[in-house]
Amino acid sequence: MASSLLNIASSGLKAANLAISTTSNNIANSDTDGYNRQSVQMAQSGAQIAGYGSVGTGVTVLSINRAYDSLVVSQLRSASASYESTNAYYEQISQVDNLLSDSESSLSSVMSSFFSGIQSLTSNASDTAARQTVISTAQSLVNQFSSANTYLNDMDSSINQQLSTNIDLVNNYTSQIADVNAQITRLGNSGGSANDLLDQRDLLIDNLNKLVGVTVSTQDGNITNVSLANGQTLVQGDKSYQLAAVTSSSDTSRITVAYDNGIGDPVEMDEDVLTGGSISGLLSFRSGALDSSRNQLNQIALTLADSFNSQHSAGVDLNGDAGTDFFSFAQPDVASNTKNSGTATLTAAYSDTSAVKASDYSVSFDGASWQVTRMSDNGSVTATSGTDSDGNTTLSFEGLTLTVNGSAQEDDSFQVNTVSGVINSLAVSVTDVAKVAAGSGGGESDNSNALKLLDLQNQNLVGGNATLNDAYASLVSDIGVKANSAENNSTTQSSIVSQLTEKQQSISGIDMNEEYVDLTRYQQYYLANAKVLSTAGTIFDSLLSAVNS
Repeated sequence: MASSLLNIASSGLKAANLAISTTSNNIANSDTDGYNRQSVQMAQSGAQIAGYGSVGTGVTVLSINRAYDSLVVSQLRSASASYESTNAYYEQISQVDNLLSDSESSLSSVMSSFFSGIQSLTSNASDTAARQTVISTAQSLVNQFSSANTYLNDMDSSINQQLSTNIDLVNNYTSQIADVNAQITRLGNSGGSANDLLDQRDLLIDNLNKLVGVTVSTQDGNITNVSLANGQTLVQGDKSYQLAAVTSSSDTSRITVAYDNGIGDPVEMDEDVLTGGSISGLLSFRSGALDSSRNQLNQIALTLADSFNSQHSAGVDLNGDAGTDFFSFAQPDVASNTKNSGTATLTAAYSDTSAVKASDYSVSFDGASWQVTRMSDNGSVTATSGTDSDGNTTLSFEGLTLTVNGSAQEDDSFQVNTVSGVINSLAVSVTDVAKVAAGSGGGESDNSNALKLLDLQNQNLVGGNATLNDAYASLVSDIGVKANSAENNSTTQSSIVSQLTEKQQSISGIDMNEEYVDLTRYQQYYLANAKVLSTAGTIFDSLLSAVNS
């Protein structure tokens, strides 16, 4: 009997000690990221069968379990990926909103100052000071366009850097996840507990998911496979597959995401397949709000400069000479896809700036004809085909004329950057006050052309349907609406993440009050078993004394 009591008490002490250690570990890791609460699962040991029935033999510890709900974790990861995407988008577009809506540096006020200078010129066309004001305010206008455009260009460069950094982090996380998978496999084969490794892996997956939304599947019990939303594998068992930050084949000024399966060169991914995580938010902002706002800003600059040039060239300066272009700016740029196999190159020129859209275009050759797609809305554009004086094919559409030199092969493609280079090249060409063409040949005081220049601010020049100020106001409003919507989406997603985090923590988190209660309970459990052990010892000593006597 004493021997049985000793064994029972000993098993109870061991179980109590393990329970106290587990509870203590919970308390110690209450602020540890990724830690899941653990608990000891006990069961009675196998009973001994005697003639009078079965007799208990103590307690055994079956396992140390993690408090974990895979469904809640999956929901939380999905919400977290959505939040990181919407928040990354909002953080970027809010900067554009602040830029455009800043009243102190508003392009609208600078344009008003420019036309106010022309207004003064109409009152005294021969006045040197008035003429100098026109040139000075024109330069201020160019500077303001340049400042805003530089800010947007810097954002574009910053996104390149962020993408490169984040993709490096993705590869670091996937490599670590694969390594932890391997450790879990080895530990499982030796019969060890992998709770700490499971926590470590889950935290790595959570961090990865914040960068690129992922889906997770389990094989062979504890081995986790991780893939992107489109099914491309990032981790399979103990092997990881990398993403790569590569120069875009369609726009060499930009970094894009490629998938590297370890065979051959990385393959550029369609940016639309990245549907969650901060990387997708950056890509969505870049191809949407950033390109749109920059193109609209450049469209306004192009329309102002070209329409002003046309009217200024129709006038006469103080010397009686015909007016010249007041502003200078570059023609559209065409970038060849680096994967093209043909010898064709494309050049572009403006044919009607009032018809020019604030959009880039994708121009591709299908082996028989040219296809044009407006990138701002993915709309198909019908191009009028022709031939120039040198026999080269020309394509005319939406205020542009493209000239094809050389031979294109099937699937060759080009990107027409319609207006994005206007502000970078915009400059005031007239620096001599005498060269300001305010008149139409009626002498020094003739202000007839200045009046026509002044009236440009009231004409629907931008896209043929908006004044310069209206077009800018529309741009500011559009970005403001998008920024407000992005803020609301970010706030909503943050709330969802908070709710699911609270739910997940109610399952897996550490409640110190509960742990204190458990610690007290297990201490009492330990002391009770120690008392049984002491009693067994007393009985055993009594038996020995009886035998010896």
